[in-house]
Amino acid sequence: MLPMSLDIGGAETHVVGLAKSMRARGWPVYVASFGGRRVKDLEKAGIPHLFAPLNSRSPLEIFRAYRIVTRIVEEYSIGIVHAHARIPAFIAEKICSVKQIPLVTTYHWTFKAGFPWTFFSKQGDLAIAVSQDIKDYIIKEFGFDPRRVVVIPNGIDLDVFSPEAPAGCREREAMGIPENAGPIVLYVSRLQGDLTGAALVAQDAILSLARKYPGILLLIAGDGEGLKEVKRKALEINRATGRETVRCLGFVLDTPPVYRVSDVVIGMSRVALEAMAVGKPAIIFGPGGVFGPVTADLVPALEERNYTSRNAPLPPAPDILKDQIDSLLSDPSRCHSLGLFGRNLVKERHSMDIVARDTETAYFQALDLAARR
Repeated sequence: MLPMSLDIGGAETHVVGLAKSMRARGWPVYVASFGGRRVKDLEKAGIPHLFAPLNSRSPLEIFRAYRIVTRIVEEYSIGIVHAHARIPAFIAEKICSVKQIPLVTTYHWTFKAGFPWTFFSKQGDLAIAVSQDIKDYIIKEFGFDPRRVVVIPNGIDLDVFSPEAPAGCREREAMGIPENAGPIVLYVSRLQGDLTGAALVAQDAILSLARKYPGILLLIAGDGEGLKEVKRKALEINRATGRETVRCLGFVLDTPPVYRVSDVVIGMSRVALEAMAVGKPAIIFGPGGVFGPVTADLVPALEERNYTSRNAPLPPAPDILKDQIDSLLSDPSRCHSLGLFGRNLVKERHSMDIVARDTETAYFQALDLAARR
């Protein structure tokens, strides 16, 4: 498998989970990337990680990565390559063509199209899109053959993302959360670009709720170039309220405990699915706007767009997000029922076992297509 790196992000987390699940299904798995903090997860599972500078657009680094990945393919007798980003797919296409092995690509987002981006966007023998709207996008913008594009959504490890904490583990106490703090709202995201702005909106929404909920605490889990700005805003809010109302956690490798101590989770994509797997109500919110809590009537639209905020019906405004959060915090029974609904939804549609099974089917399909080149 070839992600760009293994640090922050849903795609990176997906690669780790998929690698572990494919190995459990009997596939020998190797992962090559620039590395990062999630390499430890692979090492714990006994999956080899090999360094390759797949995160750089530099022609020299691309050529260097080409040589390294070629050597890996030869040394480990690789029979199929699965690229999870545009640069790895561009490099792998050349290698797979020379070595006559199949290439599977996964598109996790609607990456920029047009010159020169379309030139670097490769389909491989088979492309996987994590949602229907991404499938439609890559067919339209990159000219991919629709007969060789399938939809396989993100997968969640239900054993890891469980409502039950490990025996004897006092997670709230371990995080230093005061007994009188609560309700707790969690926001999880990269903090860069317009995602930083979304984090600032979330903070304003919580500040608006501080009078109604005197102990309310917003936990922000995420790292990136916008972290300093988010921390400055948190400091201002905490000074204004005279207590800790916002806490910035930075990068969190072990996220299930943070979900479990929370009452409501706001975010999108994989964050929403992880929250639901842990039995927490999730509010779909991001730079594209607000959908509100995940409910049965919203599932078709959310599945189509991978639970992102793309084309959301409501703008990403603090007062709108505040009302959505308040609608859950003021109704504990609704929170509980939505938590149960979300857990069942992830079990039925997004468990890593289901995703690994479907990915295995895609691999066999790619092997067949490659044999008929």
